Amino acid sequence: MNVDVDAIARYYGGKVCRGNALIPTPGHSSRDRGTAIKASAHAPDGCLVVCYNGTQADALAVKEMLRADGFLAADGGHELSAAERRSIRQAEVARKRERLAAEEAAARCAADLWANASRADPAHPYLVAKALEPFGIRQAVRDLLVPMVDPGFRLWNVQRIRPNGFKLFGKDARTAGLFWPHAVHLSDGRPSAGPLVIGEGFATMAAVHSATGFGVVAAMSARNLETVAHLMRKLFPTRELILAADDDRRPAENVGLRNARKAAQAIGGVVATPRPKTCSANSSVDFADIPRRDVAGRIEVARLERSA
Repeated sequence: MNVDVDAIARYYGGKVCRGNALIPTPGHSSRDRGTAIKASAHAPDGCLVVCYNGTQADALAVKEMLRADGFLAADGGHELSAAERRSIRQAEVARKRERLAAEEAAARCAADLWANASRADPAHPYLVAKALEPFGIRQAVRDLLVPMVDPGFRLWNVQRIRPNGFKLFGKDARTAGLFWPHAVHLSDGRPSAGPLVIGEGFATMAAVHSATGFGVVAAMSARNLETVAHLMRKLFPTRELILAADDDRRPAENVGLRNARKAAQAIGGVVATPRPKTCSANSSVDFADIPRRDVAGRIEVARLERSA
């Protein structure tokens, strides 16, 4: 079966360049062109696939996609050829090198942005809407800046929060394994008293700190929770760790609660949930959405349930 790169490019919304169909890697933006497909006599099914922003598993997934959509014979085989494996390894090495260089450049931009920022205005619309004090953050023009650091507390990224609550990270900046910490250590470097509470966003964890005074860490996303929880357990081997879950009450799946439970189980922590009685069954809520007295109460309930 001949490989029609023109037809493949058209079907998947890509383009043809130097005999390659450049299409989005599965799971990436429709504007992505990270996967290259070309005809090759070295491949068992006549098709060479390289995912420049993916892994060997992504390349195999693309082959399966091409078979399912009729661009490759169904019996073309699932194994990559030696030439494909070599090409994929070379692409992955190049991708990692380019990615690290981009992240380093983004980190320098983040450091400049943070260094030149001013104190956050307590009257910023987002802070007012969430009833939060501007601790641990700064402001650039109208955007709030939330610093994101690694376990060595090096700044790699800055989350910008617009007055309307829209959030964005730095271009090409690292996000995995980064977090926003507040009151985690005392001024002399010793761990602060009490448990450490880990959750998703800045507002959620700022609300927890306001209500309890405990040290807090924001993982900045649900999928980053377990990674950050492991990092905190490594930094604080004996400290009590609490996962403050976002309660994403949707019919399909409660992503916030699922990820918080998974993270807590992995590091021997406990899960606290907002669960306000006034919240409807299908609405999502986090600790920044409920009264501060209820925040402290829910955290304490989780601690008591653990010790019972």
